[in-house]
Amino acid sequence: MANLRGGSFEKQIKDAFHRLAKFGEGRHLKDDNFTHSVAVAKKREMYLKDFKEHLENKGIKEGKINEFMNEKTLNEFIQERTKDLAPKTKIDYVSGFNAMLNGLKEANVTIPAREKDIFKDVREQIKLELKQQEYVKGREIKDISSKINKLSDLRAESAVIAKLQAETGLRASEALEVAKNVNKYYDKQTNTLIGVKGKGNHFYQAKQISKQLAQELQKIKNVPSYSTYMKDLKNVGINKSHDFRVTYAKQSYISKKENGMNEKEALKEVSKEINHYRPSMTEYYLARS
Repeated sequence: MANLRGGSFEKQIKDAFHRLAKFGEGRHLKDDNFTHSVAVAKKREMYLKDFKEHLENKGIKEGKINEFMNEKTLNEFIQERTKDLAPKTKIDYVSGFNAMLNGLKEANVTIPAREKDIFKDVREQIKLELKQQEYVKGREIKDISSKINKLSDLRAESAVIAKLQAETGLRASEALEVAKNVNKYYDKQTNTLIGVKGKGNHFYQAKQISKQLAQELQKIKNVPSYSTYMKDLKNVGINKSHDFRVTYAKQSYISKKENGMNEKEALKEVSKEINHYRPSMTEYYLARS
């Protein structure tokens, strides 16, 4: 392995350009990271100049530019260079820079960073940003307290059912079942609902509810029918009762992330709370929120 030739960073960038250049050579049946087009060449020149500027801003103005391509410096550079870019643009930049590094290695240039995908963690974080952008759309009930207050004026019992859905993420049919048989499911000592059965005869985890909600549930005398409850929801601007589950999943996910839970565990735990037990189901709800 060798260093880039040239006494200045500018000359070394030119040497890197020539080492990587494979213009006119097709890539059919080849698996390499050399430069096969003018468009890629321009991007790689930009990458190298960006990295040179990063070094100079750190007070480094001489030496072999490739020798500074270690894990620490590269990650500092990528974080700084892409901080104001849109997530999809970040992905393109990070992927392109990483391919160039592997091309330099294939061209026999010494690169201290050994990993083939040096920016794997950065790329995963950017993908998460993209997911979070996709999550913010559609069916989350933004003004949930206001809509429940309107329900109270319309039919007090429907407002209590709506509060139960909002606090627990239960389906409408499950919430109505709890309201009809409060004493069967409510444990006063722990303020939890226990033994609520969902789809597929799978039981929910114990569900914590507020004391105020418990008292309101116990005061209900006439539980509305499913069709009456649906009509009441539509009258206050809630088109689907399932929107409460979407809202619950979104809020629970955000809360877990804000409290330090990692992405994988947050998706898994929210899925358990809505009685699915598959992280992909949390993503399903988030994508509709």
